[in-house]
Order: sequence, then C-alpha cells, then structure tokens
Amino acid sequence: MSMEMDPGTFDAEKLKGLMELGVNRVSLGVQAFQEEMLRGCGRAHGVKEIYEAIETVKSCGVENWSVDLISSLPHQTPEMWEESLQLVIEAQPTHVSVYDLQVEQGTKFGILYTPGEFPLPSEIQSADFFRMASTTLSNAGYNHYEISSYCKGGFECSTILPIGRTNLSMSLETEVVGCGGNSVDAKDVAMDVVMLSLRTARGLDLKSFRNSFGSSFVASLCMAYRPYVKSGHVVCLDEQRRPVTSDEFSSLLSKDDGIEERLAFVRLSDPDGSSYQMN
Repeated sequence: MSMEMDPGTFDAEKLKGLMELGVNRVSLGVQAFQEEMLRGCGRAHGVKEIYEAIETVKSCGVENWSVDLISSLPHQTPEMWEESLQLVIEAQPTHVSVYDLQVEQGTKFGILYTPGEFPLPSEIQSADFFRMASTTLSNAGYNHYEISSYCKGGFECSTILPIGRTNLSMSLETEVVGCGGNSVDAKDVAMDVVMLSLRTARGLDLKSFRNSFGSSFVASLCMAYRPYVKSGHVVCLDEQRRPVTSDEFSSLLSKDDGIEERLAFVRLSDPDGSSYQMN
C-alpha cells in the first residue's frame, strides 16, 4: 500500500502507525530543494522539513520510498534544477517522479502566469529540464521506465488506470483489462490504453492491443502515426525491439498483413525526435 505524504505533516510515530495498517511505500511531495521555489509554489514545508521527512522515512525502515519533484516552476533556473536532482540522488530514494508544471486555467498559477512566458520557462527550457533529469538520474543508476518515473531495479510503481467511476483497471504488465458494474465504450478504453502505454519505455504492445481490441484499431493507429513516424517523434519496433525505419513502416502499411508480421511495439521518441534511450 502506497501513501503520498508531504514533508512536515508526519513524524515517526504517525508513520509507524501507518505501517502497522499496511502502508509499505511512501511518496514524499518534495517538489524542490530551494526555499524560494517552495514558497513560489505555495508549499507549506521548507528544506528543513524535507530532510526531516527523509530521515524519518529511513529511520522507520521504509524500504520502498519515492520523491516527487516539479520542473518548470516560476523563476526556476537550470542550476536550481540540477541542484534538486543531485540532492535527490544523495538522498537515495528507490523511486523518483519528475513532473513538469502544468498551468491550468482557473487555478492560482493560471491567474498569475501564462505558459511559456517569463517567469515560467519556455517550452525549449522545459524540454531541457526533462533531458537533464533523464540523463542525471539514469547516470545515477535509475531506470527511466515511464515518462515521469525513475526507479532503482525492482522498484517500479505498478501502473493502474481507473476509468471514470467504474472498477475498470488496466495493468500494463499483463495487458489485461477488467471491467465491472458499468459498460465502457471500447474506443474510449482503447485510447486510454494507448495513451498510458505511450508514457512507458516499453511502449504500446501491438500484439496485446490487437488481441484486446482487434486489427482495425491497430490499422487506424498506424495510419494516424504515419506522419509522426516520418518526423521521428514516434518509433516503431519489431519483436527484438529493433527500430523499423520510416520507409519500412510506409511499405508495411501498403501490405495486408505487413503490420502484423513486422511491427511489435510503438513508442515515443525524446523531445528532439531522436531515439528515446530509456532502459
């Protein structure tokens, strides 16, 4: 059982009590390691509380714990972001989640800031933050297994996809979709599976997807991806996870069984459009 906790909101006694109730994973909402960044995003805790929380988690014997960081905060510099990444590595969590700030209309940030305009980083700067996180954490031994997630070996966080108010969930490890209670439109479920799968290093398993939703869905997807395969933003792989070139992909589309015979996975590339090197 995993629980999200903010620094400054718990002590050893409270955490031990939660562990007795079955909590065996803790996700700390650190966000940043600079006081000015924490104040700027309205966090109640400071750097002191962050280190106290980390020490509490370790002293209580929580083996599986994660740290959440946010990039592209107002006035955030590359130096600040690099510092936060290095301090996370020094803390040695088993898992790190890195989120890019999303400014939504109607929120406090939405009223104060406009995406892409100062003091928020530009899209190019945000992409640089993403690359810095991927490189820095990967070099420190973390596996970049999902677009926002990094972990030490064996500490991947199981991905569960809830759909509305039903108990439908999708496990990417087994590619099994289960549903009860309410009827769910197959197209909606299929698109949720696609979007969640494309967030992972593994990508979308076309064979499993075809078995669940049919060949017509796969054919429609491949046609839609054609311009993005050509631009390099989508990568197609065979059974051995070897890249299929854009020309090969176009040729396969013209054959009746070309896609089924040759393609096994579809995944995203990195922000530059080059091969996205996740382990």
